[in-house]
Amino acid sequence: MAAVLEIKDLEVVYQGVIQALSSLSLQVPAGAIVALLGANGAGKTTTLKAVSNFLPLENGRVTRGSITIGGEDMLRLAPHQIVRRGIFHIREGRHVFSDMTVEENLVASTFAQRSPRPRRQAFDEVYAYFPILSQRRGQQAGYLSGGEQQMLAIGRALVADPQMILLDEPSLGLAPLIVHEIFEIIARINREKRVSMLLVEQNAVIALKYASYGYVIETGRTVLEGTTEKLSADRDIQKFYLGVEAHEAA
Repeated sequence: MAAVLEIKDLEVVYQGVIQALSSLSLQVPAGAIVALLGANGAGKTTTLKAVSNFLPLENGRVTRGSITIGGEDMLRLAPHQIVRRGIFHIREGRHVFSDMTVEENLVASTFAQRSPRPRRQAFDEVYAYFPILSQRRGQQAGYLSGGEQQMLAIGRALVADPQMILLDEPSLGLAPLIVHEIFEIIARINREKRVSMLLVEQNAVIALKYASYGYVIETGRTVLEGTTEKLSADRDIQKFYLGVEAHEAA
């Protein structure tokens, strides 16, 4: 499959002096789920913000390298233009509009659609993937559970009809059963709609289960990559990310 997203030799600096990424490179093929693993502070979230061009909002900038999607240079585009290209960023912490209802949150995403489609058709698709949101459609999003808010965040992405979703820590703060449910739906969306996904996830077990390929980054650079089967069998990955000691893996 041809690559949808290509990042080459990316360097990111905050406040003019703090280097967050250095020579980071990765690819996300069309229709694939790719996991980005690493410790806190490794640069995972910065990578997603670079793709969606959120860095200037935090006094950050790309100082070297390239980001292309479908061969188009993303560094020249503003965030709203990137969304209109079909790249939807679901940020860590969900960030739903808490004072608006579930359906009003979905309405807000219609302004990010790549091409217009009937509003009810888009909403019904979201409710088919997340039936609980249909029951909550008139409820303020701030009163939803953490799992329901994560479902709503993904639902807003679906309304925009993305070709790629950037997922930042979708399991954060959620109970294991809810995490499993959400990732099953993420996998279903990927399978049925062929939406490519770049997944940042501290829970390496769940990330390696649902992704097909992965990258490990340390101090802002790629140190390891491979199929998730290969990464799962790597002793260092088992020790540092999967909690398996060497004698257990033997």
